[in-house]
Amino acid sequence: MKTLHSTYCNSKQGYLPLFFSDCLDLLDPVLTFDRLMGGIDLNKYLTDIPEYTTGRRRYNPVNMLKTVLFGFMTSGYCSLRKLEDNCKVNIRFMYLMDHRTPSYRTFGYFINKILTDKIENIFNDINHAIFNEEHVDLQHLYIDGSKFEANANKYTWVWKKATEKFRYKLTKKSLRRLRKLMQKSYGVGCRSQQTQSMYRII
Repeated sequence: MKTLHSTYCNSKQGYLPLFFSDCLDLLDPVLTFDRLMGGIDLNKYLTDIPEYTTGRRRYNPVNMLKTVLFGFMTSGYCSLRKLEDNCKVNIRFMYLMDHRTPSYRTFGYFINKILTDKIENIFNDINHAIFNEEHVDLQHLYIDGSKFEANANKYTWVWKKATEKFRYKLTKKSLRRLRKLMQKSYGVGCRSQQTQSMYRII
């Protein structure tokens, strides 16, 4: 007689630690981000959220804001469905949301209805917090004229033609300026062997 039985044993057992922060490295970006955001008063931007009366309890709006900002910080652009998926499988987003998993509709409502007219002020507060903590010198302004694509790689360079065109124009303009300076120094129509060699070098 054949014995029929079922095994109800789960081979994947639970284990410690129970906190996501214990699974993260001490220098993990999400811990640094959470510590920085903890020094900013975010509740002043979340005061107009309707109070809970009936139905499902609302998600923590501070955690929602941190999750949205961290999603855009890490990905550059993060879709609503990507945010939802990260809260289910990404340990960093799980840590920020305290094991809660909002849907993409919840993130969309939160961004469009709550953050639309406040995001600029939040951005300013984050900048001030970074300036104060990292002791950024605001007395000097450095401008970099380089042009790079946001999510660039070695196969995408959308500014290549414009950069080469500007390079040739800049070379011609520099030669004209140099020629005028040389004429003023050596006299009109006078070209020495030194100036001709400089033209060849440029």
